[in-house]
Amino acid sequence: MDAAIGMIEVEGVAGIIVAADAACKAAEVTLLGWDSIGGVTTVFFSGSISAVAAALRSGEEAARQLVQRVAAVPVNQPEPACWRYINFPVRAGAPVLSGALGLIETRGYSAHILLNDRMVKAAAVQVGSVLTVHDRVVCSLIHGDVGAVREALDTGRKLITGSEYFLCSALIPQPVPEVWQAFGRQY
Repeated sequence: MDAAIGMIEVEGVAGIIVAADAACKAAEVTLLGWDSIGGVTTVFFSGSISAVAAALRSGEEAARQLVQRVAAVPVNQPEPACWRYINFPVRAGAPVLSGALGLIETRGYSAHILLNDRMVKAAAVQVGSVLTVHDRVVCSLIHGDVGAVREALDTGRKLITGSEYFLCSALIPQPVPEVWQAFGRQY
């Protein structure tokens, strides 16, 4: 087992996806997976104590670009029980989709279905996954080339910005493969 586990926790899902990608790019850590309870989600990664510290800094900074409430916590020399809290582990060997990753997060499902429909019609993107967590939070992961994902997200934001349902959106031009393996749920 690694010397440390890092955890970044936010409300919603998009913040931990962005945090996971930033953390994995900042330091030599292994993305372990994620979990959610009551609309709050946590991403888990492991590595050396110094790598986890660097990954936490980068991941927390990235998450704060999307959401206000972010907690970043290291567990040094974790007890074996700590590894059992990851209910959605990275699925080694799971498909890794190509291209950029776009995230759009809302509160409520019907508004979200409309967003997905409009984004797919506006640009050459596909919906790679739709994640729902408690508190009615729904996050779509779309993929395609960077320009198409940007166009689709612009369309989605224009449709919902200013609404009580819109939470956040983000573009990751080249996500690490483990992000798809952790958060992608194929239809």
